[in-house]
Amino acid sequence: MTTKILVYASTCILLATPSLAAGLPAPVTGEASAGLIQLATTGNPEGLHKEIGGKITSSEVVATTVGHATLDGLLDTANKEHLAPMALVMPSGEIYAMVAPTITKDNFVLVTPDGIARRMDVGASEGTNRPFEVAMIDPSRLPTTVTGVASEGLIRLATTGNPEGLQSEIGGRIEDSGIIAQTVGKGTLDGLLETGQDEHLAPKALVAPTGELYAMVAPTITKDNFVLVTADGRALRMDVGASEGTHRPYRVTKVVGDGGTPWYVEFWHWLTRA
Repeated sequence: MTTKILVYASTCILLATPSLAAGLPAPVTGEASAGLIQLATTGNPEGLHKEIGGKITSSEVVATTVGHATLDGLLDTANKEHLAPMALVMPSGEIYAMVAPTITKDNFVLVTPDGIARRMDVGASEGTNRPFEVAMIDPSRLPTTVTGVASEGLIRLATTGNPEGLQSEIGGRIEDSGIIAQTVGKGTLDGLLETGQDEHLAPKALVAPTGELYAMVAPTITKDNFVLVTADGRALRMDVGASEGTHRPYRVTKVVGDGGTPWYVEFWHWLTRA
């Protein structure tokens, strides 16, 4: 079955491509075994367990290992996609679990020891029984939103504090920016801010579907900086490049004031959604 997946930042989409990438475990290269086909089409990992060993456990282990945001990035949650109840965990770290057949009938999630999560198709619907990669999320990579030229939505977030434009581009949900301190710790966040000059975050943050967090550094001494928390929990201060005229985001290692704006202008931007 051709699988429809939403394309998010930092998610690679490969459709109907044989899964021959280096580092993938043997069960997903070449022709699928009877045990892998059973897991991918029925959710039952017992056949694969008999073939390659490991331990059968609750599929909650997938979200526990890679995070709910990463798992949700591989699923069409709008169509209530979820994992089948049980998963197979290998001693070497691989995890296998079926994507419950809500809109597909032969897909599964594979987590490799390097922390990369993949959605795979076992190839049963295609009649090949050759697994291929449908989508991949590497939580350690920077999202594509901050590579190359910034989008209008990211520039808007970084210069006005309003995340709605970026949300319309990449999806996700808008939350109170306090979620950043809750995620990385107040000490880590304060380490990115000039708290002695009253730097703080703008009121709202965007939580991307793949787990990244974005929030503007309120313009007290800068006017185009934002905090990015990556899917694997790294907190970075970024400059969107608006003041420089390049609009190419880069990591800030030393804060240099570029004027900023008074708090009441910041508040007005938020009220008017400018």
